[in-house]
Amino acid sequence: YQALAIASGADHGSSSNNDARRKGLDIDPSLSVSQSSKKVLPDWSFNLGECALGIQTTQRIRNASQTILVLGERNLFCLTDNGQLIFMSKFEYNPSTFVVYNSEVSQSDASNPSVRYIIGTHSRTLFIAQDGHIRWAAHVDSVPVQIEVATIQDIRGMICTLSETGLLQCCYLGTDPVSTSIPTIMSSTMINVEEAEEQLTKLNKQIKQAMNDPTLVVKRKSNAQVTIQIDDTNQFSTTDETRFQRHDVESTVPSLCVNIRVKSSEAIQNTLLTVHVHTPLCAQPNEIRMGHIGGISAIGTASIVFWMRDDLTPWNLEATFTVSYNTMSDNVCQTIQKSYKLPIKLVARSYQQPISATTADQCKITLGANKPVADLNRVFPELSTGDTNQQQGLTVRFYGSVENVSILASSKSQKYRFQSDSLASIWLFSNLLIERLSASSSIEFEFGDPLPLNDYFSIIDRHYELRVECEQINSTLEISSKQFRAIQKRLLSKFKDKTPSLLDNLDILLENTNQQILALADRYEQSRYELNRCSHDLSCATKLICLLLKISVSLSSDNAQLLNAILSPVTSDDNEQGWEETVDAAVNYALRTVLARSKSAELGSMPSTIGNSTTNMDINKLKKRIQTLCERLEKGGSLVSSSSTRETNLSPDSAYSSTSLSTRKEKPIASNRRKKDDDEDTEIPNGDHEDVFRMLPSTNARKQYNNEDDDN
Repeated sequence: YQALAIASGADHGSSSNNDARRKGLDIDPSLSVSQSSKKVLPDWSFNLGECALGIQTTQRIRNASQTILVLGERNLFCLTDNGQLIFMSKFEYNPSTFVVYNSEVSQSDASNPSVRYIIGTHSRTLFIAQDGHIRWAAHVDSVPVQIEVATIQDIRGMICTLSETGLLQCCYLGTDPVSTSIPTIMSSTMINVEEAEEQLTKLNKQIKQAMNDPTLVVKRKSNAQVTIQIDDTNQFSTTDETRFQRHDVESTVPSLCVNIRVKSSEAIQNTLLTVHVHTPLCAQPNEIRMGHIGGISAIGTASIVFWMRDDLTPWNLEATFTVSYNTMSDNVCQTIQKSYKLPIKLVARSYQQPISATTADQCKITLGANKPVADLNRVFPELSTGDTNQQQGLTVRFYGSVENVSILASSKSQKYRFQSDSLASIWLFSNLLIERLSASSSIEFEFGDPLPLNDYFSIIDRHYELRVECEQINSTLEISSKQFRAIQKRLLSKFKDKTPSLLDNLDILLENTNQQILALADRYEQSRYELNRCSHDLSCATKLICLLLKISVSLSSDNAQLLNAILSPVTSDDNEQGWEETVDAAVNYALRTVLARSKSAELGSMPSTIGNSTTNMDINKLKKRIQTLCERLEKGGSLVSSSSTRETNLSPDSAYSSTSLSTRKEKPIASNRRKKDDDEDTEIPNGDHEDVFRMLPSTNARKQYNNEDDDN
């Protein structure tokens, strides 16, 4: 070490003296280092080929030369004291540290000279190795950065690990020792063989019963009972953090603050609360880390603010709260969920406008009920204006929209009417009306008009056209980008040329291509916005069609669930597998299986439209199949297979229901837009004069298939 210090000092001293001479300063000869000192050269060297993470020395045999162990990033090298390689181990993992723990016993054994060491890895594993072979492996809770083998409380071989966060752990290999002493059998003890055989037979019988009984299993320790409590404060405020595209609407919308409390019966850790809402609603914050929640006394609290951010048609007001946590006992990650229905006041407001008669371009939906109509101000108190004269009519409007939705109630015919400029705007209010009236009383609804499939198909056409337009713009944008890059290369080659030449109008072409790319980008952004808006309208219209079809033919819960799965309200704007391709495959499969004309017909091969381009989709076939699906359900078809649900008892109104069904078959599936020459009602504009509530068709009558030849 003295030689190294002298060599380092000589280099440092010479450089310091040279600097002092350049500055004209006097040099103290006593402080100068001898210039005759030589640089230190290594006796030997070994090329590792990687960075060394640690170096340790040991003796393989007592009173023998030292052995050098070097831990690299992917290898371990064992060298002699003169630089000769003894062995090398190549790892398939990333080591973090190592320690040599050769004991006195292993060093005294001259017949088996070896090196024992422990390697810690970044995968939280300890490998106990001997020379180049791994003898044992163990898992630790953290990545060790330092390992030592120590004797603690007269226990030898304790492995102490230190993590980068300062976590110190003391571990040992193996298990706790067990008693191996065999109890002595007294000579006077006599064993009854017959009694022992009976006990053995009895025990075997109990074991067999326990193995066959699923209730007699060893259960884990009960986990923490975590609950989510939602405190609705009903404290509305206003916010202007919106992204409305229309400039003729007010951008200030109400916001609602909801307090969330998370309770646990025992201590939990890594608690994470996530909030999910459907657009155009927004939750802030949508993710909260609560960390450690301990016992009954500790409660995790959070405040979430909800508001309408985009000017899109809302189709779902449900907010889902998900809490994920780890239990302290077994450190297992678990999740719980809870749903909460947001008030409609967040997305809509009452609009002071007199309710006028239905125009020719408006959509109307009329629902009949078997009970007197309710006061609309009590059904929708958050949208009520407080005017007692308007109890049979209500006009509302979504934030960011200029379309009005009118809700009318006729006490004479016991009907509710929804009318709006678009079919999608009716869904949310009609669903809320049915839910709230059904929750307060056992009311039944009826829809006797034709399904508004023409309006629904118009939304499908618009959605498909926007998808095709986005795909075409994207293709044109890709071609323009390639052209722009090619012009750039031509210009660069001309600029690099030593001989000046004309640009051949490449600069003008480059500028025009750049302007074209910018225009296409703006057009694509606008088309994507229109596609997103149309996707929300399609979701609302799809939910409304499923609801009307369920009410019209009194679908069971299983059939309604399958119908919502086939006509899914979840839209996808992907070019390869969008909403049209998914629904077309589901509807086609249903028409070929459960709704097939002949139950014995084979499924055959189904044409696949998934994975093709959007332009290859035949949208007319999709609309025809959706219409056929609705017709077969109206004629008594069922989406549930007959083998799973069979009814043997006939309802007493089956004869009347059959007559009612035959009457419904004659009604064409057309648009529900009001014609100008239709009759008008005194209480409901352009209303229906039917005062008698039509009996709903029974399940048995709906199962009767019509044998007329329908196309897929």
